[in-house]
Amino acid sequence: SAAADDCIECAAGRYAVASGSVSADACIGCAAGRYVAELGSDEASDCIACVAGKYVDVAGSSAASDCIDCVAGKYNEVEGSDEASDCIDCVVGKYIDVSGSSEASDCIECAAGKYADVAGSSLESSCIECAAGRYVESTGSGAAADCIGCAAGTYVESTGSDSASDCIDCAAGRYVEVGGSSLASQCIQCAAGKYSTTIGSDSSTDCIDCEAG
Repeated sequence: SAAADDCIECAAGRYAVASGSVSADACIGCAAGRYVAELGSDEASDCIACVAGKYVDVAGSSAASDCIDCVAGKYNEVEGSDEASDCIDCVVGKYIDVSGSSEASDCIECAAGKYADVAGSSLESSCIECAAGRYVESTGSGAAADCIGCAAGTYVESTGSDSASDCIDCAAGRYVEVGGSSLASQCIQCAAGKYSTTIGSDSSTDCIDCEAG
């Protein structure tokens, strides 16, 4: 060639480290996980790592927009990721409803009264309400077993309870001896000839004989 101006720059997404190259084939694609937008790159370090929360799984990427967001429910804390499997599921008890998350702390804990027993949850609705008769006061619960049964003598009919105080005492004259009751009708009436003035009774022994006459 008669002039330096005749030399053709490597395309975006590629670089050449050797001088005197005679073919575009000498231009090397940036590795997966990286890109370069400029023409004429002359070293591998010109290739820029995709930011955390993203990846690109092919070589030769030429723009930041080629980096793909981790899907909702996942995150990635590492720059330069080169495959979708680098994106990590939010743990049970948490979810994330946006893509491109870059930290484990982006995963949001299920609210009190709810749990999520599947990793990688991508919606707040993935958090399941504790069943009637049960509650959980902490956030981020990861199993139905984290929901605590109302104490004997009490019940709760609604789902998603987030406090022991949501459990309602059985009325006077009634009792329930087991925990986790979900209906007022599970409170058992004192037997004929007996009464109780105590609310929240948890034993038939709380029922007292009526006085003769």
